[in-house]
Amino acid sequence: MIKLMPQVKSLNIKDGFLANKSLNISNLNCDIRLIEALSFFNCSVDGSPVIIETVDMGKEEYELIINTDSISIRARDSAGAFYAIQTLRQIFREENVPCLHIYDKPDFEYRGYYHDVTRGKIPTVSTLKKLIDNLAYYKINSLQLYVEHTFELEEYKNIIEYTGYITKEEMRELDAYCKKNFIDFIPSLSTFGHLYELLQQDKYKHLCILKDYHPDSNFWYERMMHHTINPLLDESVKLITGMIDRYSDNFDSDIFNICCDETFDLKKLDDGQNDVGMIHIDFVNKLIKHVNSLGKKAMLWADSLLLNDPDVIKNMPKDTYFLSWCYDEHPDADPIVKFGKMGVKQIVCPGTSSWSRLCENVIVEENNITNMINLGRENKAIGVLNTNWGDWGNPCSIELAMYGTVLGAAKSWDASTEINDEFYDAVNSILYENDNGFQILKELSILHEKMNWFHFCSNYIEYRYDSKFYYNRSVIGNINAIQNEYLSIKQKLEDVKWINDEYRQEMLIAAEGVCVMGELSAKMFNQDIVRITDTKEWLDKYRRKWKEKNKKDEFYRIEDMFIYLEEN
Repeated sequence: MIKLMPQVKSLNIKDGFLANKSLNISNLNCDIRLIEALSFFNCSVDGSPVIIETVDMGKEEYELIINTDSISIRARDSAGAFYAIQTLRQIFREENVPCLHIYDKPDFEYRGYYHDVTRGKIPTVSTLKKLIDNLAYYKINSLQLYVEHTFELEEYKNIIEYTGYITKEEMRELDAYCKKNFIDFIPSLSTFGHLYELLQQDKYKHLCILKDYHPDSNFWYERMMHHTINPLLDESVKLITGMIDRYSDNFDSDIFNICCDETFDLKKLDDGQNDVGMIHIDFVNKLIKHVNSLGKKAMLWADSLLLNDPDVIKNMPKDTYFLSWCYDEHPDADPIVKFGKMGVKQIVCPGTSSWSRLCENVIVEENNITNMINLGRENKAIGVLNTNWGDWGNPCSIELAMYGTVLGAAKSWDASTEINDEFYDAVNSILYENDNGFQILKELSILHEKMNWFHFCSNYIEYRYDSKFYYNRSVIGNINAIQNEYLSIKQKLEDVKWINDEYRQEMLIAAEGVCVMGELSAKMFNQDIVRITDTKEWLDKYRRKWKEKNKKDEFYRIEDMFIYLEEN
């Protein structure tokens, strides 16, 4: 049986096999991007001819027909033909390519991926291009990078030298690379809340709602939770719209995500006379109006908007995109239902459950992604934006968030996709290229539940700074189980090699990292144990992998934590 990811709407296998797996594309007169996509195959003038026909079909819809002596692709647009080629690539993994007829189309017109490049880890251009290749392969058609301060805007010139950043030239290079892969590269910039690095600067402190703020020792929490710009000041509008202008210049997309989520500090403006909800809406509308003046449609996180009268939301510009997010295993349907009844352009946003972890939480992400996409389908959402955040130092590699990424892509294309043994077999075959890839990931995910990164970091801050923040003793009594489960995973991974071996290597490092955290946690609590890991040896492995794939960034914060706990 042919394994495909995402699954197709209709697959009819016929008698016979393609006689020649080499392809002849010399006579094609089509979008150059399709020619480039076909370069993944072995091509020669003696190969099976490929025919691409333009026909009257829906957007991104396609037919793929394989005969004994030719391959035919039928689609209305180049995007549909491109997705037919991605399906063909997966079919060509078979030793013998069967004759067949496939009809396929997506359930959602918008199928996006959102990747955090702000909270500690900034991927290199080559790493992001590899991610883009994977997204295209699984038929994702939109990418956003979460940016607060990690781009070379003038306002952050004194910040980015120590945090790391993406240059204008690099962002434009990524924009062009996305376009080659039929991916809309949408700019996403914090413009209201989440402005820690902007509003901590002397030049801009007077624009911060929080007055006389002094950072706590829990840096990751502080950067994430506070610092909303004062929307009542004209200077705030001028500053933010200027940043939008200069950031937008690096993208061809006709959409701009202004974010505007988690504006926690707005409540401080409530003096009994101000309507905080309307203050919020007024500022958001000013930003939307400005984005529209640039010839672009606005997109924003929709969580705070439901505090307001639904009529206010319905009266916002009709082409605004509302992002409904929830990352719980069993998400609240109410916000999605409310936006659905308003008839606005809603996009549902599940997540990979990889943040604050060394690997994704398989059980949570499966339920979250499935339930959110089902709710989106039921409430006429136009699309899905699967999120991969980086809270608390972004410790997880892209590889160990990729199962949730592929799951989101599969369900975005075909919402009826069932997560069962057949699905896992396809994941193992296509993603990991190993029969046990998913099963070991799940074991690693369960192991990580016994030693939580968030609690580990919080305990470290308490241990080092006596800050009394979320102190958690859950590791006590679990260390032997952590060690035993780590050794079991290590044995399965250590003396083998996968075809897609980067996944195996990252799993091995993550499993050892969980054990290191458990043993250091026992040390913090003065628990007498026999260690089976070496902190500095593990840190060397973790650092090498991190540096291979990422630019100068804030790895030093993670490194400092482990070294301090080892030496004190």
